[in-house]
Amino acid sequence: MAINILDSLIINRISAGEVVESPFSIVKELIDNSIDAGADKITIEIKNGGIDQIIVKDNGKGIDREDIIKAFLPHATSKISNLEDLDSIGTLGFRGEALASISNVSQTSLVTKTQKAEFAYKLDVNGGNFGEIEPTTIDCGTRIEVNNLFFNTPARRKFLKKPKQEENQITNIIARYILANPTISFKYTVDNNLIYQTNGKSLIDAISCVYDKEITANILPVNKNIGNLTLSGYVSKVGFSKPNTTYQTLIINGRYVIDEIVSKAVYMAFEEYLMTRQFPFYVLNLTMPNVDVDVNVHPSKMNVKFSNPSKIYDLVYTACRASIYNFLNFKEPANTNSEALKTQIQPRDNLIKTDINSLKEIEIEPNNNFNKSSTIELRQTTYSPITFFDLKQETATNIENRNVSSNANTKQENSDYKNVEDFVNFKIVGELFNEFLVLERGDNLLLLDFHAGHERLNYDKLTKMVNSREIVVQDLLVPYVQTLNSLEIDFILSLKDELSNLGFDVNAFGDNKIIINTVPVQLKDINLKNFVDDLIHDMKILKPKMDNEIRHHLMQKACKSSVKAGMKLSEMEINELLKKLDKNNSVLLCPHGRPVIVNISRAQIEKWFKRLV
Repeated sequence: MAINILDSLIINRISAGEVVESPFSIVKELIDNSIDAGADKITIEIKNGGIDQIIVKDNGKGIDREDIIKAFLPHATSKISNLEDLDSIGTLGFRGEALASISNVSQTSLVTKTQKAEFAYKLDVNGGNFGEIEPTTIDCGTRIEVNNLFFNTPARRKFLKKPKQEENQITNIIARYILANPTISFKYTVDNNLIYQTNGKSLIDAISCVYDKEITANILPVNKNIGNLTLSGYVSKVGFSKPNTTYQTLIINGRYVIDEIVSKAVYMAFEEYLMTRQFPFYVLNLTMPNVDVDVNVHPSKMNVKFSNPSKIYDLVYTACRASIYNFLNFKEPANTNSEALKTQIQPRDNLIKTDINSLKEIEIEPNNNFNKSSTIELRQTTYSPITFFDLKQETATNIENRNVSSNANTKQENSDYKNVEDFVNFKIVGELFNEFLVLERGDNLLLLDFHAGHERLNYDKLTKMVNSREIVVQDLLVPYVQTLNSLEIDFILSLKDELSNLGFDVNAFGDNKIIINTVPVQLKDINLKNFVDDLIHDMKILKPKMDNEIRHHLMQKACKSSVKAGMKLSEMEINELLKKLDKNNSVLLCPHGRPVIVNISRAQIEKWFKRLV
């Protein structure tokens, strides 16, 4: 078999295919260069989904005449000069492949002027063939026009998506650039129609430009520092969510990226307030030392790798939880100091053991029983259901320093999801569909989902027992054994102490198995296979937060042990449910994010009947 040395034309076409996948990738590379050039005004124009034409113009530094040809050569860049620069990349573009690749598969024109130059200069590059540099006129900055993409590689052009699909990809990435660079003024037009235009003033203005008023009215500020890490931006309010993750934007050191660690941290912070297949909105800006994040892991530069992913997870998780605390006006949890928490964790030998015959005294009330003779009564407490035993001290500090007047405003805004002091004084009108209680108070009609309400009570009770270390351990009559690979076993055993503190006795069992001998009584019906699978699910990314894993299974337990829709409640049971909801210092959402109560005003009802217009 003969081995051929490829000529430069073929090599350049192959390289172009790696960088230029679509009009989207061209727009991204050109905007990166504009931002790196210090521009604070950037204009983007596309036609026919960017297939026919892409124009990116900026007011940046421009390119010196003697460097114009260099800019179109492979591996030519102003961003790095030595090997060490790769370990601390602070620019958006750095590979030196963009213009070379773009110009090899299109008809490209560059016009540029530096501030010190007397003239602007223009260069046309047609499919990799250079024209002459000619003087022209333009303000300081650079204008790049890309026409007829893949005109000389018809096989690649054939695989482009429909123009509207290519346009949508470009529109999406430009929206991310607007959010990532709120102090840059962007103007974006599609087929001569204006899509976005920003003022370059603030992030909230950028969000208002990209999204509708519903989103801007339902976001909370996030602002937190831990050492040399800073997180700022906005997350959605409790009760507001989106059906997918396309409404999530993460910016790291000015670069829009997609990262599983941050996405999961935000999701876990909101999990108990989200319905199934719903996700929080966020625009988050993470600033950190360049040496602690690797952006050179993929040619698209859309993915990164952290040197300490657990630290990033902790920052994002605690920052989002603190914003939730502030919004719901929860009191500061007791004993959030890390040293105090250590004293709460009982040694393995001190945990109480029990057998199956003694479980009756600590079970939750039966499904249809709310009477006062229940063994465990819910009491008024400063406990909050979103407080878990490893909540960081910095969260508590943030909560303690929150603005009092701001809380007063958010309390009014979110009253539908907050408990009310005179809950028991509602007039009980009746039941609806054996699923909802109909209540009346003043000029308001309220529908209460009694399954969701009871689920909230059960979940809070279980959570309180775990938080306060009221853990009773049950020996399994038949120990649970699960086969894992060696990496999974090592990972599970690294969690042994944390699992032990929660009542799980886990050990290696032979060469490729683990054995679980005990479980906490609060989770006596837990599916241990699912539990172990949840623990190892993200083992390649980061160590799981044990409170998140436990909370997930507490939610399932609370749901199974709650009153079900369709069950008939007696008057005494209804009164007892309302009484306990009144005493429970909790947000009125079930652990899965469904509202417990919906409020309908008298004015709204009168509008239905045309009494009010």
